[in-house]
Amino acid sequence: MTGNYFLDALEPEDRDAVVRLLRPVDLADGEVLIRQDAAVTLVHFPVRAQLANVIAAPEGQHLETAVIGKEGLSGLAPFMAAAPSAWQVVCTVGGDAYVIPAEALRTLSDRRPGLRHRLLALTHFYQAQANQLALCNTYHRATARLARWLLTTSDLTGAAELRLTQEQVANSLGVQRTSMVEAFGALKSERLIRHTRSRMEILDRAGLKRRACGCYDQLHRLAIELKVLPGNR
Repeated sequence: MTGNYFLDALEPEDRDAVVRLLRPVDLADGEVLIRQDAAVTLVHFPVRAQLANVIAAPEGQHLETAVIGKEGLSGLAPFMAAAPSAWQVVCTVGGDAYVIPAEALRTLSDRRPGLRHRLLALTHFYQAQANQLALCNTYHRATARLARWLLTTSDLTGAAELRLTQEQVANSLGVQRTSMVEAFGALKSERLIRHTRSRMEILDRAGLKRRACGCYDQLHRLAIELKVLPGNR
């Protein structure tokens, strides 16, 4: 097994065909894997790394629109369309991953219907995630969004302890630093998380779920239904 949920859930013949072409890599925090408006030449399958789709506006603002972890792979929609990416893909939590040339994976998906079906199911999940996060970012309070983000990050990296600063999380959520400090303070005071300068740990997952907005449960249920994530956490 590879440690990447998408790869490990494939039928054995499909998985073996992909794994033969993989190369292990160690991704660094802040590393840009796909640039906005650039072709997708490499596809990354995170294991302990976490990636994010980040859209940049002409005026200079940036916003995270989707999170990618060990459930999937980078640049999926533009890869499937063989088109330039409309967003950049950035490593937000450094760690190990696998990489494959995009053209090689595209050739395999054309030849293997089972692999292509799983890629399409994951594309559907990522589109649902982007739409759900657009609603969440518009209507929900910073503390609920932070709780949702921490739970999702833990699900997708498989870790309860995360190497992140408040500033990194604020940038990911598109929230002002002062609001993020208040949100972290609320979760710490309720002993749901432990946080130092560059590390945070989930102490009470059930309590954090109660603090999160309904977007977390909604997306998590969909991930289970589509077999994007295994079982329940």
